[in-house]
Amino acid sequence: MVSESAEMMLKHIHSLSAAGDRVRTTDLAQQTGLTPATVTEMVQRLGSEGFLDYQPYHGVLLTNDGLQVAAEMEHRFDLLQRFLVKVLGVEQGEADTVACRMEHILTRDIETRLCNLLGISPDDPEAAVCQELNRDCEGCAHPSVTPLSRLGAGDEARVRAILDSADMTLSLASAGLKPGATVKVVATSDGSWSLATPQGELSVDKQLAQRIILDR
Repeated sequence: MVSESAEMMLKHIHSLSAAGDRVRTTDLAQQTGLTPATVTEMVQRLGSEGFLDYQPYHGVLLTNDGLQVAAEMEHRFDLLQRFLVKVLGVEQGEADTVACRMEHILTRDIETRLCNLLGISPDDPEAAVCQELNRDCEGCAHPSVTPLSRLGAGDEARVRAILDSADMTLSLASAGLKPGATVKVVATSDGSWSLATPQGELSVDKQLAQRIILDR
């Protein structure tokens, strides 16, 4: 398992070697704010672990393993940043700070759910190009994204994504509650939502309602 400090170092190296050139440890020290001695110690260790090629006085170059870690970190940062800004409405500067902290602890399951919500293929992390959640489209209004928990009786909306386990997603799909389906809130009571789906009616609790994302 790669430590957070190692992930950040590999990410910095990747950003400084955009043209595929070797990166000087002095440049790494300047970008990271670490002492040259600390940077040298870190790159030597990462080199022994196979994440980069370090040559004294000639800088460092990421190996395929190092490139993979750096690409995953950049993908997770992009994913979290866009979610915070586009979905939660967080200011860009705060989103950058929070995303940088969260990218190291993001689980694969949550990463996949965010990918589904934002329209990214989880099998193509290097692409890391999120579709806009609210975008112009010819002849239609701007769709707004909202959780089911914010809807009241009589409201109707289309399901965008369900941010829950695969088992729960399949179970809901069998009841007609799945991405693309239009549902209507029949009634709300004591933290539960009664829904009319294309296949009938079902009830969901507040925890699940917060995980069902809708286009209105």
